[in-house]
Amino acid sequence: MTEDKGGSLRLLLLVQITQSFRGGVVSPILALFIRSHGLSVAQIGMLGISGMLGWLIFEPLSGVMADRVRKKYMIMFAIITSTVIYASYPFASSIWHFALLAFSMSSVMSAYAISVKAMTAELLPSSERGKTYGRFLSVISMGGIFAPFVGGYISSAYSYSIPFFLSAGIGVLGLIASSFINYDDRPSVGGNSSGPIFGEGGLMTRPYASILTVRMFFMFNLLFRHHFLPIYLHESPNFRASETQIGTYMTIIRVTSALSQTVLGDLNDRIGSKRITVAGVGLLGLSYLGLIYMRGVLPLFLIGAVQGVLLAASNMSMMIHLMSIMPEGRTGMVMGIYSEAENVGGIVASPSLGLIYDGFSPVSCVQTVVIILISTAFLAGIIMKKDEK
Repeated sequence: MTEDKGGSLRLLLLVQITQSFRGGVVSPILALFIRSHGLSVAQIGMLGISGMLGWLIFEPLSGVMADRVRKKYMIMFAIITSTVIYASYPFASSIWHFALLAFSMSSVMSAYAISVKAMTAELLPSSERGKTYGRFLSVISMGGIFAPFVGGYISSAYSYSIPFFLSAGIGVLGLIASSFINYDDRPSVGGNSSGPIFGEGGLMTRPYASILTVRMFFMFNLLFRHHFLPIYLHESPNFRASETQIGTYMTIIRVTSALSQTVLGDLNDRIGSKRITVAGVGLLGLSYLGLIYMRGVLPLFLIGAVQGVLLAASNMSMMIHLMSIMPEGRTGMVMGIYSEAENVGGIVASPSLGLIYDGFSPVSCVQTVVIILISTAFLAGIIMKKDEK
């Protein structure tokens, strides 16, 4: 790796640490903050569509742009605009306000997410990629470990508004770090950034389509954790968790995730990403049964410790698998379509889980996630490309 790439990778790491922290601060309280304005869980599920629409519309466009302009400028734009949106949340009071904010946040963060993923893929060395990527993610996770606890404690002790203002302020640090990235990531003349998507020589190969399908179904887990899990933990008679306890649970997840990522990266290099994906997704589904049959805060924290490892295994192995099959010069487009698969899954998952939560029961919602994750693990074992190991 050249010094130019090495320095840019370190700065990109710092950018992601700040973004991980600012997102972590609001993660345990965002759904509870919206719920405190009188919205039902089904309405919160519908709000998820607003957020997913922003991703759906703008991530493909961001993918195309990322192959044609400097990703650094897209990252800076996203940080500036998302800072304004974070600071606007405390002033929202109706479902329409929250829908607009969710759509706006996902729209601008599309540019950030695509650019960061694509630049990371370009800057990581090709040899021992899993090991390097595992350490990279571990540092990012360590930087945001205490963010959920901070957000939960502040909202419980003071108000829901302060975490949003804190997240807005932290964005300035990421903006400064991104401005010093020197890596020239513009595509070279004659590159294949504008090649076909379908057909001979196209991007949509069978291995690529397989990982897109697996990721799409995995979004049921991510949407459940973002929109419904804090409410479930807060209102379930099994836990009755406070904001601080929910923040602690999410912090524990980050701790075990960060501690395990280096080892998981090595495992991906040794035994292949397909096996890690199947095991991680399937065991994660089984771990949610603990939220149904266990009681008390201590078991909740133990569940969080296990889930941190399994979430890291699932997300990391899918990304490493994707990086192993992507063509050079089209990282933006690859990440854009990958994210579009997430968006399709999220648009289906969010309202479906919300309706199940309100129409049947909270337990039925958790059971649905369990069934979908276990089924996704079996699907991954069947359709994913055989490991390159």
